[in-house]
Amino acid sequence: MKLLIADKFPKENIDRLSNVVDELEYEPELTSESIVNRIPRVNILVVRSTKVSANVIEKGENLELIVRSGAGTENIDVEAASGRGIYVSNCPGKNAVAVAELTIGLLLAVDRRIPDQTFRLGERRWDKESFARADGLKGKTFGVIGTGPVGREVIKRARAFDMSVVAWSRSLTKEDASQLGITRAENIDELIARCDIISLHLALTPETQHILSAQRIAKLKPGTIVLNTSRGKLIDNAALVEALRKGRIHAGLDVYENEPETTKGEFQNLLAGIPNWVGTHHIGASTSQAQKAIADETVRIIEEYVTTGEAQNCINLAKKTHAVCELIVRHYDKIGVLTRILNDLREAEINVHEVHNVIFEGARAAVANIELAANPPQEVLDRISVRKNEILSTKLVKSRFTSQ
Repeated sequence: MKLLIADKFPKENIDRLSNVVDELEYEPELTSESIVNRIPRVNILVVRSTKVSANVIEKGENLELIVRSGAGTENIDVEAASGRGIYVSNCPGKNAVAVAELTIGLLLAVDRRIPDQTFRLGERRWDKESFARADGLKGKTFGVIGTGPVGREVIKRARAFDMSVVAWSRSLTKEDASQLGITRAENIDELIARCDIISLHLALTPETQHILSAQRIAKLKPGTIVLNTSRGKLIDNAALVEALRKGRIHAGLDVYENEPETTKGEFQNLLAGIPNWVGTHHIGASTSQAQKAIADETVRIIEEYVTTGEAQNCINLAKKTHAVCELIVRHYDKIGVLTRILNDLREAEINVHEVHNVIFEGARAAVANIELAANPPQEVLDRISVRKNEILSTKLVKSRFTSQ
């Protein structure tokens, strides 16, 4: 088993992994282009920010597992990986506290204009009069869009500042909101209308891109503070810039549209030179605590995969198949029984989506649950059932698939 780590990774975790796999290559300077030449013999690939394109996946003829040493997987062509049957796993929640801490830090920096004050002092200018006023946070209404691990950590901290929290997420129920001590908004527009601060904590998908659109930015209350420590493309950048330029709103940002792909480079963004915002360099997860937790989780995923063949935290296995029915076969636990059942289905040109076979105590009998893409004709079922020395019973279930 060959492992390639294509981004910076702690030495102690590299040492642990070297005892797990047969061969380990550590190439933290690889780029999305140069990785193509290193991928053909690799079984497991670990990346943080390095892009894994469809071309890389196509060249990875031995690739079985890609681990994103972090939460988001936007830098990986997951669709291409799924088409090749390659597991894609991530490390969700391990950086949640670090990102939440930065979110609140950006909020304080905006409210108290901390960067501007620091810059003024650096110029040896004392200007207390210009910075003596701030709104303050107590009593503000803090809106959280997305209540995953990061969103929930942000909620804890917002409540600690005596702010009331309104949140929206597709998965957030009224019961969940009550347990968190917050109010659930019916939709994003309701949240925007109610809140003084808007904090984004969503994964980037086609549905969430520009979720804070020009139309929604136009509806923000005057003086609203927008916080984004999630993904830059959640916000319509041009509309945000115009609102900041006019002084209608303020922002605290750690992520941006069209970020440089390297750790150093030119910040080519419309935000450059615009007032009323503070920013950091996409370092929300970059604390020693978070990086250790993520690295440890990466090691755990690889150890589990090498030991058991199971990909923990896999994000690209289908949550449901396109099966229309399930064939349940109780059978004697004999060599070749499943093979003959599957051959019968193949000859009938029926595709098998999933097979789950479980042995009964004593290992004399088993039950196979086989999800099928089409209903098998009665003659196929009869052909399976007639083998009484192998088959105990057959049952075709359709009801649970009709609602899918």
